[in-house]
Amino acid sequence: MVEAKDNFEGRVSRLANYLTRAYKYNKPSILFAMYLSEFLRSDVEKSLKSALIEQGLEVVSVDAGNNKDLPSYFSSVNSGNTVFSVHNMEKGFPEALQYLNFKREELIEHHVKAVFWVREEELARISLEAPDFFAFRNRVVEFMEVPAAEERRPALVEFALETEYISLDEIKRSIELKEKLLAELSAEDEISGYLLGSLGILYLQIGSFKKSLEYYEKALKIAQDIGNRQNEGASLGSIGNTYHYLGQVERAIEYYEQALAISREIGDRRGEGARLGNLGLAYSDQGQVERAIEYYEQALAISKEIGDRRGEGADLGNLGLAYADLKQVERAIEYYERALAIATEIGDRRNEGNWLGNLGNAYADLKQVERAIEYYERALAIAKEIGDRRNGGTWLNNLGVTFKDLENYDLALACYLLARKIRIEIRDPEVERTENNIKELKNKIGKEKFRELMDTVEPKAEEIIQGILTG
Repeated sequence: MVEAKDNFEGRVSRLANYLTRAYKYNKPSILFAMYLSEFLRSDVEKSLKSALIEQGLEVVSVDAGNNKDLPSYFSSVNSGNTVFSVHNMEKGFPEALQYLNFKREELIEHHVKAVFWVREEELARISLEAPDFFAFRNRVVEFMEVPAAEERRPALVEFALETEYISLDEIKRSIELKEKLLAELSAEDEISGYLLGSLGILYLQIGSFKKSLEYYEKALKIAQDIGNRQNEGASLGSIGNTYHYLGQVERAIEYYEQALAISREIGDRRGEGARLGNLGLAYSDQGQVERAIEYYEQALAISKEIGDRRGEGADLGNLGLAYADLKQVERAIEYYERALAIATEIGDRRNEGNWLGNLGNAYADLKQVERAIEYYERALAIAKEIGDRRNGGTWLNNLGVTFKDLENYDLALACYLLARKIRIEIRDPEVERTENNIKELKNKIGKEKFRELMDTVEPKAEEIIQGILTG
């Protein structure tokens, strides 16, 4: 049955009602949500998830491309209050259809409640190639509006700007959705600019610097074409960040200064504070630490003035980095702890991991090795959780140094090997540092023992690190 078209909120409410009734009466519910726009699909799914959680239901996202035997997957993790949200059906074809058709009775037996997100052509293929499974459906609900409808525009802008996700899978899923939406909205310059900037940030988070730079430069051009000075400044600053990550500090400073000039011209205090902080980091990397501190203190004053807690935490942490460079480690720890408290308070997982790792660095400098290891492990766990590969490589490398100092060479080598693997994959210039650490370990223990250690550790390096993180 195809559900009659009513308003957007009404259809979301109907989907939620079907699932909550199934939960209440312990029955299965197989629903198809047919969509035209990736933005609308994401928006509906977010609204539906919120409504279901309020009713005590747990929503589990399922990628049909990775879990083609969907009935078996449902059975393995299902509980009475689970609702499965299934996407990427086309990536599971044709195997997913075969499993669904032949194991359809398992869905009834285990009282599975699932929403299958499908395009029109996917739904047609399901009905033809898995007819017995398709006959089990309770409803087909359509979400086929044009995504840029004026009444949906605020939500569309919010989605375009969103870049905070808690896992690598969520980051990759957001990239996929936003790239599809970008193709749909080729004529919407303003929204496309937001999407391009957001994609630049997301690619930077997973270490794809070249791709990040490509999107930032496209966002910059749109901002300049439509005369959006704030977005122009933000894009210039983001390009500066990417060059900074690539080790091209002088070039990064050029972009930061252009961005700072625009922020001051238009009175964008938040942007001004961010660019001051960026310049501080750049000058610190050049060894001009006192100059960096001046920039950080200006940035901190602005963050406090405008109530920007995230910016305040970043500025405090950056001051900690500067004092660490000046060998004032105890003072650095004070700033890191204040920055960590703010990151924890506001749920900023990325910076929470960042300041934990820097506390690890500080305690390593103080030769408090066990305490350093504790902080590195906590930072590494967060990096893995949120898909922060760049910092993950850093904490692995530093953890390796600490284990080497303890003469725990198998753990040290496992850390170095995984750090090197990550840094090569994301083209992190710091890979050279890890290569040197491996050479130092080889020289320390001798070629023969190192070869034996490699034979033992290399095949199970990931397993060793997982063991460290799980205690």
